[in-house]
Amino acid sequence: MQTAKIGKHVVEFFDAIEELPIVRFHKYEKLILIDAGIGADIAAFDQRTERMRQFIAAGKTENAQQELENMRQCVYMIQTGLNPRHLAFAALVTKIDGKVCDDLSDDALAEVTRKLNDSPASKLAALLDAAKKKIDGELMLYFPALFNDSDVKEYYDLMRARALEILKGIIAGEKDPAGTANVKKLTTALVTHSKPKVFTGSDGVEIQFDRQFENLCLTLSEQLHVEPKKLSVLEFYNAFDFVKERAKQLEKAQKRGRN
Repeated sequence: MQTAKIGKHVVEFFDAIEELPIVRFHKYEKLILIDAGIGADIAAFDQRTERMRQFIAAGKTENAQQELENMRQCVYMIQTGLNPRHLAFAALVTKIDGKVCDDLSDDALAEVTRKLNDSPASKLAALLDAAKKKIDGELMLYFPALFNDSDVKEYYDLMRARALEILKGIIAGEKDPAGTANVKKLTTALVTHSKPKVFTGSDGVEIQFDRQFENLCLTLSEQLHVEPKKLSVLEFYNAFDFVKERAKQLEKAQKRGRN
């Protein structure tokens, strides 16, 4: 748990998985997902535009169309002032000036962000980044099999390859080291590395994210006779890890029995 002065307010918020309730974490993660796929500022709008341009250049018209739809949603969020990144931080806030904040509805989280809007956006961004880094680090430390993403590793490998290619051009005295054919190819690979996510309809990311969480809660409840939504993040994923390991052991025992 952390305490910080944000504008006129003293704010307490979660930043550790042993304390953070799983229900808050689920809401926080969903908002981080929306921020990554849509965003709500000019930088996000520019990112959507560049990805759409690169998808068109690569002949991936379906991906370009989906990126266009996500860009429209980004514009809507900019116009309405709904910033999923700020809402994600609000989901971690447990108290403002000693008053408990336990309502995780969209309206309640929006109200939390309004209370804190007398502080620079950079302050909220810095606090969220620090909390996110700590939470992500703890999840990878405790549950590496669940939270070490090979897709992220591939993305960083591409970033490294692009940086090395630019450095090679600088050393060779290239006039435009970032504009060589190899660098352009790696830039396109980076920008189009992941397909744009769908955020609308019954197959949208938000609905699927909620359904997967509910299904996992049902599994833990059935297997361990616990109330999953009352657990902390650490307890929840430890229980999930335990159920997975027990299922593996059972499968091995059944195979031995058949042989």
